[in-house]
Amino acid sequence: MREFKTILCPIDFSEASYRALEYGLRFARQSEATIILMHVLHNPSDEFFHPEGYVIGWDQAKAKAKGLLEDTCSKRLGGYAKTEVLVDIGDPHELIVNLARDRRVDLIVTSTHGRTGLAHMVMGSVAEKVIRHAPCPVFVVRQNGD
Repeated sequence: MREFKTILCPIDFSEASYRALEYGLRFARQSEATIILMHVLHNPSDEFFHPEGYVIGWDQAKAKAKGLLEDTCSKRLGGYAKTEVLVDIGDPHELIVNLARDRRVDLIVTSTHGRTGLAHMVMGSVAEKVIRHAPCPVFVVRQNGD
């Protein structure tokens, strides 16, 4: 079986991405791999609105996302020490694939929201695009599957 040294877990702060992270942690513990948690800011979203109702800038949004990722590490990784957090701005699937290529990631563990029909056609699937273009194996956790 292939040994994993670096595992990339894209996180969009959804429960589905946290479930995928649980699998990533299992794989990492088996081979003492480093887990990279990555969040990509694609469009301004409600999670980056100031409590008073105005949108914060991209630099502030990146800082907030990094804080949320660090919080995710402390709350969901049970003290696992070999972690790294990254936040970037751009197209999610392109940045995930490029990071995997540049950092020689051994495994990407991601989630899918299970959209079908028109929603899938309009928004596409980041997971589907990652699977098609990734330079390494991709483990996909379905939103409602185990």
